Amino acid sequence: MTNKATRSQAEGLQFLSDYRTAFTTRADGSTWPKNERTWLNAGRYFRGLLRPGSPNTITDIAKKMHTDQERLERFVRESPWEHEHVEAELRERVPEAIQGHEAALIVDGMGIPKTGQDSVGVARQWCGVTGKLDNCQVTVNCTLARPGERQNADQLTWPLGMRLFLSEKWTDDDEADYENQHERERYAQLRKDTAVPADIEHQSKPELALELIEQVVSTEIEHGCVVSDRFFGEARSFRRKLRAISEPYVLEVSPTEFRVVPEDTDLIQPDAHPNRKHAAHPEDVMSETPAEVAEALGDDAWTEITWNEGTKELLSGEFYRTRVREVKRRDTGWVSDETGWLLLKNEQSNDEDGENKELRAWMCWGVDEASLEELVSWAQLRWCVEQFHRDIKQNLGADEYQGRTWKGVHHHLAVVMLAHAFVVRRRLETGANHSDFSSFEDVIGQIVRESAIQGLMEDKGCDRDRAEELAEYMLQSYSPW
Repeated sequence: MTNKATRSQAEGLQFLSDYRTAFTTRADGSTWPKNERTWLNAGRYFRGLLRPGSPNTITDIAKKMHTDQERLERFVRESPWEHEHVEAELRERVPEAIQGHEAALIVDGMGIPKTGQDSVGVARQWCGVTGKLDNCQVTVNCTLARPGERQNADQLTWPLGMRLFLSEKWTDDDEADYENQHERERYAQLRKDTAVPADIEHQSKPELALELIEQVVSTEIEHGCVVSDRFFGEARSFRRKLRAISEPYVLEVSPTEFRVVPEDTDLIQPDAHPNRKHAAHPEDVMSETPAEVAEALGDDAWTEITWNEGTKELLSGEFYRTRVREVKRRDTGWVSDETGWLLLKNEQSNDEDGENKELRAWMCWGVDEASLEELVSWAQLRWCVEQFHRDIKQNLGADEYQGRTWKGVHHHLAVVMLAHAFVVRRRLETGANHSDFSSFEDVIGQIVRESAIQGLMEDKGCDRDRAEELAEYMLQSYSPW
């Protein structure tokens, strides 16, 4: 009789087999000599990421899989398979259970601290992990997330793409970007040493995010809108380009800097005044920040909304929304064509002086017919990407790659995304009706346990009962599971 361990191993191989063409052919359909070896090492790397033991460097994976380290290094560093092909397959295979009007595309940055200066993309830049400017790599990630029907923990997330951000110094050949000629020559050598493709040009993080979103939109993955934090939400060009491709969004903005007027404000149009080039609001209408809008509200204007159930209590807060138009310049009153819901949330926080209220704000476009509850659900869904980052780092070693090259980083992250997607597939088997799913960590633990049992039965000749006993002891004694 097929036991759980055999089934788990077979499921892993079956899952990966759906992506075989991504590891054995290029996107144009061509292939290369020894592509079968590439496929063999893909399986080893994939399974090694899921096996117990930390960290998940190539050295560790080679030891766990009892395979040659140099072959795995070549698979990641040099093999001609394309990470974009893997991502394209991931977008084509999004489970229906994660799609739907309630789901959202989430874009965010992920910091990977580094001690050295020679890995591709490393720079002194904002690192969310350390919460400060730090020496790190930063990736821009796009995921699809759907909230749990009842519990916050039942959210489902599917990886869709990752791109390494390169600062101007890593991509430009403009002398003004460098402090001196020596620095310019050093970065030129770094680009060569890390094999940055010659056609890679500098793109801002919002531009990278938009590229990933456009790929998702072309795949017609069902979702309600795009969600992001203030870094992306405050980029006016990012919001404008989303509107250009008719992609709805619920993007966080600054409560003290973003400025609006009521949507129904009578505007001064440029064609009515020969010297005017931009539409503007009248001088007798004062633009306001979200904080100023909130300050003028009475207590009865806010609505208490519960959007999900947390591990300890219901997740709820006070919200308010109003129709607005964005103001581009306060001094001239120039306005943009961006209209929609301004969503506000009063957040309770405790400090030394007692309880106070902090404000958060979102600009919501293309979701005119959405209810207040729907807007709140989308806005609060962004936390899923933070959980995604924790899952792929703590459980799958996303931040453990020690190679320095452009291809190596993207290859490693592509297999990490595949391993994450496999765990999500297994999570879907543990619940029903979008509820009561086992946690990501629990499913990882189940996979590890079943893998250990299978290994003991095959390598040590243990029967099933003895293998289960030994596996339980080993995992409790020597691993976080």
